[in-house]
Amino acid sequence: MEALIRLIEEEYDLKVVSHKVERNTDKSLVVILKTSNGKLVGKCLFTPADRQEFILDAEEHLLRKGIHIPKTKKTKSNSRFIYWKGSPFIIQEWAPGPMLALNTPFRIKRTGATLGKIHAASVGFITSASEDYNAAITWEEEYEQDFATIQRWKNKHEQSEDPKHVIITTHLPFFLIAGKIASESLQNSSYYKRWKELPCSRHFLCHGDFNNGNLLSVKQKITVIDWEDVRYDFPSKDISRILSLMMRKHRKWNSRSFQHLLTGYLQENPLSRRQRHLMYVDLAFPHITERFLRQQQYVDMSEKEIAMFLKREIKKIAYMLEQMRALE
Repeated sequence: MEALIRLIEEEYDLKVVSHKVERNTDKSLVVILKTSNGKLVGKCLFTPADRQEFILDAEEHLLRKGIHIPKTKKTKSNSRFIYWKGSPFIIQEWAPGPMLALNTPFRIKRTGATLGKIHAASVGFITSASEDYNAAITWEEEYEQDFATIQRWKNKHEQSEDPKHVIITTHLPFFLIAGKIASESLQNSSYYKRWKELPCSRHFLCHGDFNNGNLLSVKQKITVIDWEDVRYDFPSKDISRILSLMMRKHRKWNSRSFQHLLTGYLQENPLSRRQRHLMYVDLAFPHITERFLRQQQYVDMSEKEIAMFLKREIKKIAYMLEQMRALE
């Protein structure tokens, strides 16, 4: 670590008074730096340079559009990053403030509004590497793979006597039916067919890990951090992420909370009827259940927790299917 600190001081022409390693895994290195220029954050995602360039280009586009994102500090030679162990290493401003709580309708609406602002501001973004990070072209493959994962898990464990497996397999028929309905709606959507063929500049940028832990609030200013998963995609992907977090926090599905989130979102990024239909299609597909099975999240959960999780997902998906059908 001392070699990295010396490299930072040399390349950025600043004095590091102290440092603290916030995270050090095979996926990322995050170092909090107290420097002669104030508090900063150093970050290495162990990702190729072209991916890091795309992330920084996306952040700069959103900054110009008024989204609050920590600015990246440039080196003495005006580069946006240095290299550490062969991977890009960036230094950004320190973002103050606690994370935005999701404990009142006002704060939930504010979270939705923040996401709506991001998506609305992102339209028009384009770089030379854009096509490499356009998730729209992979949706059908994603749906097929996720459905197959759920079906395989059911086939493998439906004779199991493990109490956890029994609870899960009892609920899986609903998710398979819902997945089939959502997949058929996707295939029949003329809007979806046009949307996936749009040029990248007309697609939304999705944060990829939109949760309140990445939303830092000071008075009326919300700073959005940790953009390493940014890509072109549809609003449902970011909405699904924050919605799942809300459900886990409150341990239930609450349609009113979802409506608060959506109301705030649509105030800043109004979606057409066809766009809302595609949003509900994607929210109705059991992506979250597939990840729950694939990542074996149930292993560290009690039987009661597993049943509660699955029942919450069923209620959510049933609601989304109802909204989807209302717009067909």
